Amino acid sequence: MRITRENCGEIVELSETKLSMIKMLEAVAEVCEANGLRYYLDGGTLIGAARHKGFIPWDDDIDIMMPKPDCEKLKIIYQEKGIGNYKLSDPQDCEYEFAECWRLYNKEYVVENLSVGTYKPLWIDIEPMVGFPNTQKEIKNTFIKLIIYRSFLQSSAGKIWHGSSLLTKIYHVLMRPIVKVIGYEKILQQIEKIKNKYQFDDMEYVGNMCSPVALWKGKVLRKEYIKSCKLEFEGRMYSVPGNYVEYLESLYGKNCTIELPPENKRKSIHNQRVYRFKENW
Repeated sequence: MRITRENCGEIVELSETKLSMIKMLEAVAEVCEANGLRYYLDGGTLIGAARHKGFIPWDDDIDIMMPKPDCEKLKIIYQEKGIGNYKLSDPQDCEYEFAECWRLYNKEYVVENLSVGTYKPLWIDIEPMVGFPNTQKEIKNTFIKLIIYRSFLQSSAGKIWHGSSLLTKIYHVLMRPIVKVIGYEKILQQIEKIKNKYQFDDMEYVGNMCSPVALWKGKVLRKEYIKSCKLEFEGRMYSVPGNYVEYLESLYGKNCTIELPPENKRKSIHNQRVYRFKENW
């Protein structure tokens, strides 16, 4: 179902949006814990748990990480039993937009991306964690390929907004006809093929190949990462990586789990507005 401005009801306060996302996180965690699936808080959600025992005050999303095999098992459970009243979406499901990560959608709310004018349900991200190559050179080569293919996807978009420079805009305009010849679906398939070349449980190092923050810096030792421990997030205990301090500092800098960033960085990276959906789907 295509969502437009006509589907948007009243504007929803951030406090209600956060409460809805907490309930979504609880639903995923309960399914994972009941079925022996591995999951870990990630990104700003993990920093929030370590530093605030909840949301970072200016944050407005939730991220969790799951080994790719566990993502696939979660999908089977969803297809058989569902996950509450939510919709689980993987990269092959482009009903709302392409996303390399998996997402759990709450269809009672609509999120407007104010930068590009798109609409989709409220969601939390489920990042698939995959195996990394053994050498740093191979890892960088893998990410260079991903960056190239992602630039192709951006060129195929209706609106060019990521790159603000004139040169970047010209590049995407020139690339658009070439990308159309290659085919959107083939580009998506190639991205997934690159990311899933190395199996999570077979490799010494693992990481997230979806995140623009992580890139090759998000590489961690699998045996240390999966030594799960628990941290509190908004009144409930959740699984986090065994080496979460080391992992987060490799991405966000030293002492990020105990010290606040500079004031000019204490703001959301998302330019969006949330509405109540006018009717249940």
